[in-house]
Amino acid sequence: MTDDSLTPTPPSPPPQVVGEGYDYDAIRKALVGNAAPPYFVIHREGVIVGLCLGLMWNPRAESDPCEVWVGKKGDLAKWGQKVAETTGPLPVYVRREEGGKWFFTGVFEVTGSSIDVEEIKRRLKPPVITAISRIIFLKRSTP
Repeated sequence: MTDDSLTPTPPSPPPQVVGEGYDYDAIRKALVGNAAPPYFVIHREGVIVGLCLGLMWNPRAESDPCEVWVGKKGDLAKWGQKVAETTGPLPVYVRREEGGKWFFTGVFEVTGSSIDVEEIKRRLKPPVITAISRIIFLKRSTP
């Protein structure tokens, strides 16, 4: 006789209905991500499993191709390099307003990145965006 209450429940699939809004914790839990900074990178055991991009800091997050603007504060540059080196599909969620829901925009793949000073300068938007360490380019994955 077995006790089903002792059987671990597999994680639920990530919330991935394009255009739907989700709470950050629901996304992180569904992707089985660590509750650790940097919070824009959903990660588990050093592996990046998703991105949550606020439009305030990533104004081209809903463009096609999508751009991730990585800051310089703390470990952000290190994590930006890890994102830039990521292969395979990444679910991307965008928050359009501070404190709002995170909207699933689709599954993307990294196509490249740039640390070119002139390219970065063209994207600075003082007083909000004053320091970018790297731009990461993403394209929508084809099913």
